[in-house]
Amino acid sequence: MEQQNITVLSILALYVIAILTIGLASVKYAKGTLEDYYTGSREFKALVLFCGVFAANISAVTLIGIPGQAYHNGWIMWPYFVTTWAWLTPILFYTVGNRAWLLGKKYGFVTMSDVVIGRWNSKTLGYLVTLVGLIYTIPYLMTGTMGAGQVFEGLTQGAVPFWLGALIISVVIGIYVIMGGMRGSIWANTVQAMVFMVGALIIFLYALNTVGGPAQVTQNIMQNNPELLSRGNLPWQVFFSFGIIVSLAVPMFPQLFTRLLSGKSIGELKKMSLMYPFAGLFIFSVCVYIGMWAHTLIPGLEGNQAEQIIPLFLAQYAPVFMTGILGAAILAATMSTMDSQLLAAGTIFTKDILLNMSSAKNIEDKKKLLLSKSVLFAMVLISYVLALIKPMGIITLINWAFGGFACLIVPMLAALYWKRCTKEAAIAALLVSQIVQVALPLGIIPQKFAMGLLPGVPALVLGLIILIVVTYLTPAPDKKATDEFFSTFAKLSGEPNIIGKETKITV
Repeated sequence: MEQQNITVLSILALYVIAILTIGLASVKYAKGTLEDYYTGSREFKALVLFCGVFAANISAVTLIGIPGQAYHNGWIMWPYFVTTWAWLTPILFYTVGNRAWLLGKKYGFVTMSDVVIGRWNSKTLGYLVTLVGLIYTIPYLMTGTMGAGQVFEGLTQGAVPFWLGALIISVVIGIYVIMGGMRGSIWANTVQAMVFMVGALIIFLYALNTVGGPAQVTQNIMQNNPELLSRGNLPWQVFFSFGIIVSLAVPMFPQLFTRLLSGKSIGELKKMSLMYPFAGLFIFSVCVYIGMWAHTLIPGLEGNQAEQIIPLFLAQYAPVFMTGILGAAILAATMSTMDSQLLAAGTIFTKDILLNMSSAKNIEDKKKLLLSKSVLFAMVLISYVLALIKPMGIITLINWAFGGFACLIVPMLAALYWKRCTKEAAIAALLVSQIVQVALPLGIIPQKFAMGLLPGVPALVLGLIILIVVTYLTPAPDKKATDEFFSTFAKLSGEPNIIGKETKITV
């Protein structure tokens, strides 16, 4: 093995060991309860909560997929990702999060399924929400595993193959998440968020210097690749629909939803929501420009090959020591989302399915905790095996998953804000929107139905229409049960709590 690869691998190894140590250090603070394992006992303040939420959102998509897309499409990828997301997603964090947090604090809710069951007393709807979450989270988790493999393969120029790099990261994440739960994940995420933010800035500045400065690189692009400075490669329908889908999908990611319920107070949630857009605008802008500028240095990459542009750029142009450090930054972004998705997938499968079975009602907490950890181990294996198949590029997988998550916002907002809405309407809206979301890409529904938009948009619109129509075609929900649920939000409106603090909702 070349000396360069040994140096890079040594730095990456130090980083991975440090993250593993931090994650495992959280174990001694664990309280041994399911709530602590799933939410960290809801103790996190604004900065740690921000790092946990932001790191869970910034993933292989940002530091692998976005530069790869910018390599082909140019600067337009920056507004493509942030035009709507930068302001609407933080608003939804608070709009959804403040009411969901109150429900979590009062009734112990952890997942989206908990909320919809508590609202409509419908386990059918709860299982549907859980199923949708798993269907899209597991492929999304797979993209992180793919990204980790690509980072190792690219930075070592093939000395560490894809399968081995993906395996190393899967094992490390599996260990500290299975042992530490939410606390282990969010402690690691706090460090990871700082590492990839600083690392992205250093990569950006180094790339800018390598290409000769902004004036020089812009002139080169205008002469040789003018299409990178236009929107010609991206139809307006795709541009518009992706902005909507991303903005609505992110608060519905199971890993982010649970973290919105993990803050110490609603005030901490509000502070986190205010921090979020500034960090997002920064990280997306630097990643887009790195990908576009690197096109002038490493031309000729085709298709998904461009997703390795940052590792290839570092390996070919950066000093060896810097390559290792900045490679750690890319791994930080990739691992931070992987660990949160792993915990989320395991949580919703265990809590919303296995522990909801009648045979599990009398199981003691220690055995429930062991069951949760066993499910997480199985999820690690599944995501690794799927990553080896590499069925699609990272961005292709994400486009599909985002649309599915975005459709969940319709029943969730109805659950939290619309008293008249019925469970039949929520079920119908969820089923119809998900059928459209899956049937359009498969060609079961003609593509012309989408009018050039990504499948998630027509699915979302149709789901909303179905929700409204079916609500008024079905009897209103029980008034007492509805008032009982909405009384939880009296603190937000200043109204008296008409039910009382001892009310219990069984989920």
